[in-house]
Amino acid sequence: MKKETQSQVWRSLLYMPADNSGFLKKAQSRGADAIILDLEDSVAPLNKENARKLCSNAITDLASGPADILVRINAPLRHAIRDLEAVIKQGLKALFIPKVESAGLLRAIDDVVTTLELENQLIVGSIKFVPMIETPNALFSAKDIAKATKRNVGLILGGEDFAFAANLKPSAETLTPPKLQVALAAKAAGLMPIGILDTVADFSDPNTMRDTAIRSAEFGFEGATCIHPSMVNALNYGFSPKEEDLRDAHNVVELMESTWKDNKGAAQINGKMIDMPVYERAKALLARAKLISQKLKNNNA
Repeated sequence: MKKETQSQVWRSLLYMPADNSGFLKKAQSRGADAIILDLEDSVAPLNKENARKLCSNAITDLASGPADILVRINAPLRHAIRDLEAVIKQGLKALFIPKVESAGLLRAIDDVVTTLELENQLIVGSIKFVPMIETPNALFSAKDIAKATKRNVGLILGGEDFAFAANLKPSAETLTPPKLQVALAAKAAGLMPIGILDTVADFSDPNTMRDTAIRSAEFGFEGATCIHPSMVNALNYGFSPKEEDLRDAHNVVELMESTWKDNKGAAQINGKMIDMPVYERAKALLARAKLISQKLKNNNA
């Protein structure tokens, strides 16, 4: 199930505990492209029901702000259904679905969400999915998981959970191979690869995060989650096209289109050959820059 390029721009996705009303009041002032209201790891086991109620209210309260509102639900399915009943409503853009082990699980959740969309008079299919790959077993099923449902818009490796399941010490070195595998599975399905080539647990140095985001973008990632507002600007910068790259892309497009008018298939700039793949890459970069520009324009309107 090949998908067209997604229109979402989620350079920075900021986790916020769904039961912390103080944090939620400031959510739309943090500058993130998306807010992930977390019902899973950041909520104590005995406070899940209260968190669901607060999360439902927060979706309504925050929906008009600049950041898209997402929710990370719980696993297993028994707990996930309770979450879904509370959060499938107007204003919710997507679900982060943890511990996805198979395409079948996603399809089961899809069926539940469809029922809830109908009950709440929402457009069927309007709530999107971001499956989280968090075990070695899921990693080897990433391709099938990515293509399991048309609701999927992104794919991410849950680094800390994956490291635990695989008995790895979470670091850039240990997590890069599985993260790249997930990113390629996302690309193969036309989804957004989400992640950085490091662990997201360290939020002590925004400059390091910025440099890591820039490097991750070079490997095809389009955005990343973070757990502290101090990382948002670093991610927004790191996953945005740079002016120099945009100038080069404009030059490539202009030169190639001029070259084709002369019935030639390739050209060169500064001693480097450019042809169709280079042209397509330049067009994609310019299209992403346009999406980001439009998002910022809409946010400031």
